[in-house]
Amino acid sequence: MATSAPWPRPDRSPAMSPSDRRSATPVAIVGAGPVGLSLALGLARHGVRSVLVERKESTSDRSKAPAIHVRTREIFRQWGIEERFLEAGVLRQSLILHSPAPGRRPLMSVDFSQLAVEAERPGLLVLEQAHTEKLLLEAVLESGLCEIRFATEVVGLVQGSGGATLTLHGFQGERSLDAEFVVGCDGAGSFVRVALGLPFEGVTYSVRPMLADIRIADERDALPWPRTHNGRSGLTTAIRLSPGLWRLIRIERGEPTQAEEVSAAEVNDRMTEVLGEGDFESVWASRFRIHRRSSPRFRVGRVLLAGDAAHVHSPVGGLGMNGGIQDAHNLAWKLAYALRGGDLDRLLDSYEVERRAVIVESVSRYTDLITRSFLDSPAMMRQAAFTLFQVLLRSSRIRRMNLRRTAMLDLDYPASPLLDSRERAAGVRLPNPLLQAPDGTAVRLYDLLPNAPVMLEMVEASHAEIDLPVEKVIRLGQGGYHDPSGLLRRQLGSRTGWMLVRPDTHIAWARRRPDGMRKAVRHALGTQDRL
Repeated sequence: MATSAPWPRPDRSPAMSPSDRRSATPVAIVGAGPVGLSLALGLARHGVRSVLVERKESTSDRSKAPAIHVRTREIFRQWGIEERFLEAGVLRQSLILHSPAPGRRPLMSVDFSQLAVEAERPGLLVLEQAHTEKLLLEAVLESGLCEIRFATEVVGLVQGSGGATLTLHGFQGERSLDAEFVVGCDGAGSFVRVALGLPFEGVTYSVRPMLADIRIADERDALPWPRTHNGRSGLTTAIRLSPGLWRLIRIERGEPTQAEEVSAAEVNDRMTEVLGEGDFESVWASRFRIHRRSSPRFRVGRVLLAGDAAHVHSPVGGLGMNGGIQDAHNLAWKLAYALRGGDLDRLLDSYEVERRAVIVESVSRYTDLITRSFLDSPAMMRQAAFTLFQVLLRSSRIRRMNLRRTAMLDLDYPASPLLDSRERAAGVRLPNPLLQAPDGTAVRLYDLLPNAPVMLEMVEASHAEIDLPVEKVIRLGQGGYHDPSGLLRRQLGSRTGWMLVRPDTHIAWARRRPDGMRKAVRHALGTQDRL
């Protein structure tokens, strides 16, 4: 295995010759978990070939992260695979956190239907990670644009000015792979991050978590869920993953350890706390540690990090896997544009700025607050936190803020090399309202979007055609689609104007006048070309 080395500097390594660049793989992805598979699929949707390298012999067979949030499903819909996930999982449009104690009121409740004005079928999709990876793998293979190499480990990384070379170890011994870009999606213990000499800064919480999947085959399988027992020694929660299969989550205070095995007696005790006594079959059980860590950089030259390789945080809320998939969504179009001659540094620097702000400065802080309030505290403090949370949710404003955060719809991007903070709505996620088509039929806005930039043109009356520097224009108003919700006009701040939407469905800017539009489009997309 290669050891930690100083950050590879593009100007200190041999340049890749034009012939080498022509023969190099456009993008090499290290790690075939949900993030690596999502990046491969996102690149394929932009017509970019990739090689995906995974040291394991197959995708995971564990349930691991079973929550898929609204924002992630919007991405899957853009990639044409959302229906596969909806068919495979269970969509919960409301969640009531039940107490297993007889006669006790629910600890809290969440009703996602309140988000229907800006999102289609809002709710939490429960699906085992093994199925998520299987569905993503199928879509990647169907694309025909990704070569997947399982049982292949990356043991070396050297970066040059025009790309990087990976040393791979597999069944056929050691081989090298030249790539124009390398993306490490290889988890918290990322080889790629270590090879770049990047630290993984942060903390480990003083809690002792335990996970277990169990099978039950009696009347308890019909119990309402999720179920939480707030005991003196810790917090135990049960979630139904699929008929007969339940996830037990136990958090108790104490110094973390991974060496200690989980006994059958402990699994039985935790099951009894939330589901009651009865027979069960243990599928697997393990202890783990909860970290809040991140790399100080997500990009060094032509090598980038995504998902757990770049950042980890508390699993509270199930935001980790979703955040990694959203990393891939942000990065895929930028790599595609860089490969087509776009402004490489602005495109890839914007990935680091935007995703660090969303994950490290927003999601991680949110999960840290929840973790310290509900997990890393005594039972009385946890109960007080539950009570306070219920009181706060009586406010419609706070309730909506919490819903949007849980669904990951509020994660707007800050100013970046592609986003000008002086522009209206820059970085905001485009809402997905229900529109009325010119023929009177109803259609969601996202179903009209290509996997490319699009201009929303809002008009009140006929006007002279304007040469807009994008291929796709959607007209809203007279002669076009009607938005009864008014969400889009509120983003624009006017009844007429234009809104540029990036390929990742975030708004680049909203403008009331067409002056300087061509230059503004080029700046927002990091390109000199018409798109």
